[in-house]
Amino acid sequence: PFFLGAADPFPRQWYEDNMSTTLQPALPYPDDPVDQYRSTFGLTKGAKGSGGTTNQRLDDFKGYIEARLGKPSHLLEGDKLRQFLENNKRVLRFWCVWDDRQSMYGDRRPYVLHYFLEDDTVEILELNENNSGRDPFPVFLRRTPLPKANLRGTATTTTQKPRKKDCYSPGDFRLGQYVNVYNRDFLLQDADRFTKAWLMDNLGFAPEELQPVEIREPESVLPKPALPPFNGYGTLQDSLQNCLSLVPKPPRRDMHRLMNKDKIILRFTVRMVDTDTHKHSPIDKQRRFVLSYFMMDDTIQVFEPPVRNSGIAGGKFLERQPVYKPNSEEVYTYTGLYVGATMEIYNRTFELCEADEYTYTYMENNKHVFIMADHEVLLKSLRAQATGKEDAIRTAFIEFDKDGSGKLSGEDFEAALRAAGLKFTRHQAISLKRRLDRDRSNSVPVHELMSLLGISDEQPAAS
Repeated sequence: PFFLGAADPFPRQWYEDNMSTTLQPALPYPDDPVDQYRSTFGLTKGAKGSGGTTNQRLDDFKGYIEARLGKPSHLLEGDKLRQFLENNKRVLRFWCVWDDRQSMYGDRRPYVLHYFLEDDTVEILELNENNSGRDPFPVFLRRTPLPKANLRGTATTTTQKPRKKDCYSPGDFRLGQYVNVYNRDFLLQDADRFTKAWLMDNLGFAPEELQPVEIREPESVLPKPALPPFNGYGTLQDSLQNCLSLVPKPPRRDMHRLMNKDKIILRFTVRMVDTDTHKHSPIDKQRRFVLSYFMMDDTIQVFEPPVRNSGIAGGKFLERQPVYKPNSEEVYTYTGLYVGATMEIYNRTFELCEADEYTYTYMENNKHVFIMADHEVLLKSLRAQATGKEDAIRTAFIEFDKDGSGKLSGEDFEAALRAAGLKFTRHQAISLKRRLDRDRSNSVPVHELMSLLGISDEQPAAS
């Protein structure tokens, strides 16, 4: 027997008009055990968009029946031969990034994804970066159809061929979106020119959708480890090599200076001077030393000439070595060497009193390096200081020209400038005196000096 459960609007209206009978509302359908069994084991085909599953065995059986009834094989799953002939050697290339830093020992690695249009397969290759600490292992995913989803615990594996509609197609690859590669999310960030042109011509992609995605992260500046303080053994460069490498190497030397300044030695006569923390005996104050500065490697050697009946043996006072400034890791260089300067060497302060003829000549020939040997710089400074002090300068020169010869000796020349209130260094005064002393008489003509300073010789008339 048949069980009537519902009726459409026409029979209901006909029964009311002709038989004056109102049909009762629709009754629920009875459950079918077969439908329950098929839905439990996934044997039903859900409606489109309803989320229902389709058993592959039913689809295969359907294809088998259609083939038995005479349907051509190339129409069952698409014309593969035609697809191969039209798209042979056409490959879409995307650059992508897999960020796996949330897992232990994970990293952010670049890859390149190839989509082969001839058979809808995908290949993922790893880009080898220099100094990445990784062995070159180029193939991340061999060429195979790539399913859109592969959840753990399902029957889909890499050994089972997925269905075409469940795999990625060219329209699924969009820049800025992720591609799921067996539960690994790859971010597509760029594509080559052929890929962009193919997507615009065949799938209608807009140029705005194919703009590369910026994936560069701001580089974090790693703090440099602090170097330990120098312990005083050996040289600072030798100790520094133990902090830079596991196997220390000899420090690199400046070969240009070694070849061009091998025999250039600046020699100065120095003496000990008192400081606030160190006082010297009268005998130590009378001692004189020869300080030799070697331009080739910035080393200093101090020698004390023996003096008979002085009670001091003399000889080598300081072995040739780099000398560091007090409480600093900077060595003394030629920029701080000039007559009148002071330098502290192992808690002893030395004053540079004078230099030899070779040192004076070398510094004057290289006055662009040795500023204190440039007499023109001193003249400009003296002209600026002499403004308003013309009478004091003229009076000082007259007082120190005791014999009235119009010339001043080196000591009187410096004393006259200091008496006039002018500031300068001893080395600058010596360079100017050497420039003006053309006849090598160890004297400076007052008339020429005052003309260089822009001061007249004659006293102004009293009003």
